[in-house]
Amino acid sequence: MATTHTEYGKFAAHYRAADRVGLLKSTPIILSEGDSWFSMPLYYNIVDWLEVGSPSAMFMRMEKTGDVALKMFSGGNLRSITQRVKSFAFDVLLLSAGGNDFVDEFLRDTFRRSQPMRVDQAIARVVGTGRFAAVLAAYERIIDSVLRVRPDIKLILHSYDYPQDMGKAAKLSIETIGLVALLKRSVGDWIARHIKHVLPSESDQLAFARALINQFFADVLTPLKRKYPNTVEVIDLRGALPSADLWNDEMHPSAIGYRQLAERFVDPVRRALPAAKRAAFGNV
Repeated sequence: MATTHTEYGKFAAHYRAADRVGLLKSTPIILSEGDSWFSMPLYYNIVDWLEVGSPSAMFMRMEKTGDVALKMFSGGNLRSITQRVKSFAFDVLLLSAGGNDFVDEFLRDTFRRSQPMRVDQAIARVVGTGRFAAVLAAYERIIDSVLRVRPDIKLILHSYDYPQDMGKAAKLSIETIGLVALLKRSVGDWIARHIKHVLPSESDQLAFARALINQFFADVLTPLKRKYPNTVEVIDLRGALPSADLWNDEMHPSAIGYRQLAERFVDPVRRALPAAKRAAFGNV
C-alpha cells in the first residue's frame, strides 16, 4: 500500500524523512481533494485503488464525503489546499468536485412546488440558476491559487458517469460503518426524490441525470481544459460503467466499479509525473 496521510503533521514528517534520504526525486507526491468518489467510506474508492497499485507513491488526502465545489474551493479550505501545495512539492493535484453541487438540497430548492415538465425544460431550469457558472468559477479559484505558488503542478479532474438506477439509496451495514448502521440503514437517494414530481417517469429521471452530467462536462470541465491546456487534464468517465451491477446506489459505483474507473486514471497520472517518477506509479 502506498504511504497515505490525512493528517498534516504525519504527512509532513514522512515527507521530510523521505527528503533527507533523497527519495523525493523518485517518489510520486500526490495531493487529492474531493467528494465521495475519492472518499467513499463504505468500500474502496478511486484513490484507494490508485494507492493499492502504487506502493511507492506518497498521498496526502483531503477529500470528504458529501463535499461541494462551492465550499471546497473557497474560504479556509481554499487557503488550506494552497498552503499544502506551497509547503510540499506535489507533482499532481487530483480533484473530484461538482457532483454534489447539483443534487439533494439544490434540486429540492430548484424544483420546489414546480409542475411536471420536459427533460429539456428541467435542464434549462438548472442552467438558469447560474450554478454551472458558479462551479466553474470555484474551479478557477483553486487552479489559479495553486498555480500562483507552484506553476509546474499538474491537475487532474474527472467527469461523473451516468447513473443506472434512479431512487436507489446507499445501503449501510455494520461491516462498513459500524454499529451506527443499526440506527440508520441507508442514505440517499439524492436525485429522484427531488425531481419525481416534475419528471414522474424513471426514464425521464435517468435522461435528466445524463443531461446534467453532460452539461457539467460542457459548461465546467471543457472550459477549464481550454483555459489551462498545459496544466489541466480531464478524464471523461461518461459511459464507463453501463451495467447496473457496477453501481452501489443512485450516485456511487460499487467497489468494482470504482476500480474500473481508477484504471482510467493511471495513464493520465503517470503522464503528469516527472519522467524520473513515472516508473514508480503502477497499475490498479
